[in-house]
This record gives sequence, C-alpha cells and structure tokens, in this order.
Amino acid sequence: MGAILDTPHTDKTTENGTGNDLRYGVCSMQGWRVEMEDAHCAQVGLPDLDDWSFFAVFDGHAGAYVSAHCAQNLLKTILQTEKFRQYPTAVETALQKIKLKIRDGFLTLDEKMKQLPEVESGEDISGSTAVSALISPSHFFFANCGDSRGVLSRDGVTAFSTFDHKPVNPIEKDRIQRAGGSVMIQRVNGSLAVSR
Repeated sequence: MGAILDTPHTDKTTENGTGNDLRYGVCSMQGWRVEMEDAHCAQVGLPDLDDWSFFAVFDGHAGAYVSAHCAQNLLKTILQTEKFRQYPTAVETALQKIKLKIRDGFLTLDEKMKQLPEVESGEDISGSTAVSALISPSHFFFANCGDSRGVLSRDGVTAFSTFDHKPVNPIEKDRIQRAGGSVMIQRVNGSLAVSR
C-alpha cells in the first residue's frame, strides 16, 4: 500500500459533458493518498466512429504513472487493434469480434507498458485496475481488469455488472496457482489484493 496522509484531501475535481444522446459526470477526490493515483477517460465521439463513446476509470496503486498512461492510451490502443473498425455486418459475429478487439487492446497496452523505460528499469512500480464502457449506437461493451466494477442499472435494478478479479475467486485462485503463485490471507503471494 502507498503512503497515507494524516488527513484526507477532500477537494473534488468534476467534469461533465454531453453527446450521442448521453450525459456524463465525473468526480474525483484524492483522499488519504499522498498523491492522486487514479485517472479517467471520458470521450464522446471517437475517431471515425462519431456515434460511439468511451468511458473508463483507472484505480492507480503505488503511484499515478500507470493509471495516467492507461487513461491516455487504452482507447487509442483498442482502436488501433487490427481491423477494429472492420467488424462484420452480421450482428453476433460483429459483437464477438469487438469483444476480442477490446481484450486485445487491454493486453497490447499491458505489453507496451512493460517496455516503458520507467517500468522496465523498476523506477516506477505503480499499477492500475481498469473498468471501461465502449458504447455504440446499439450496444454497451463493458471491460474490466482488477477489482474495479462496472454496473448497468435499469430502473434502479442491476441489469449487468462486471466480475471482479480477486485472488479468492476460485477461477482466479486456480490461474494464480497454475502460474506458480499462491493465495494467502486473500492476497496474491500474501501481498497483492488484486489478481490482475
């Protein structure tokens, strides 16, 4: 865990916008951390996809470098994945292809970040969870990595929510153990509370 202040910074930064029949609001607060470690991305109208929008929150850990990098680069990386915009016209095939390209974007950005000089040298040890929503005129595409959660609510009832990646979940625990790690006191190797 990062350094903690004696009293929290409770000043809030807000942002809002409209477009594509959407209204959004963002509010962030530093809290108890020595620096603001979290970041976000809110974009209405994407390059060559004017009627699409993208929203994401990145919960930084042990610093702000990785979360800020993700906020600036995840959408670009997803859009640059091979043939993202050239999905087939058949709806079910198109949906599956878009899901795969979002996943590819997350994994590609992760690989690129490992090669950043500050990360590769060990100078920066920060990390980040991520939760995002890519919104087309007809669909919501939620994606998450870590224990940040996205929820779609209709009339006050949860219609959909993402699945947290926590070490104690049986699927995550099995994946961690197969990779040579362990889960102790509900943490990866007794230390990290997030499994991805």
